[in-house]
Amino acid sequence: MGKEDNILRKVGTQNPFRVPEHYFEDFTQELMNKLPEKEPMQYLPEPTLWQRVKPWVYMTAMFVGIMLSVRVFVGEPQKEEFPISLAEAAMLSTEEWETLVRRTSVDDYALYELLLTEEDNNN
Repeated sequence: MGKEDNILRKVGTQNPFRVPEHYFEDFTQELMNKLPEKEPMQYLPEPTLWQRVKPWVYMTAMFVGIMLSVRVFVGEPQKEEFPISLAEAAMLSTEEWETLVRRTSVDDYALYELLLTEEDNNN
């Protein structure tokens, strides 16, 4: 503590920093004189209709391209057809009929559609 007291006695407790007299009276004017001249702001022109719509058109084109490429690589969905005609199916026993339906993995809707079309063709 002795060293700190000696330093405080030598330097003192007053603030050593001082502002020159009348410093802030002309401060604003002097600062403005030192700054470079400001160029007038140039406003951007109003965007055209095409400039506003262009991102949406590009996004649409991208999705159409993706859909077409998927369609090309995957191919069109193939319609499931029943492997035998109605006349051939009439000759099958119930067990053979059930086995055929299970093996071909034809859903009920396709089976009903087959039966309706064959009936329509016969009438």
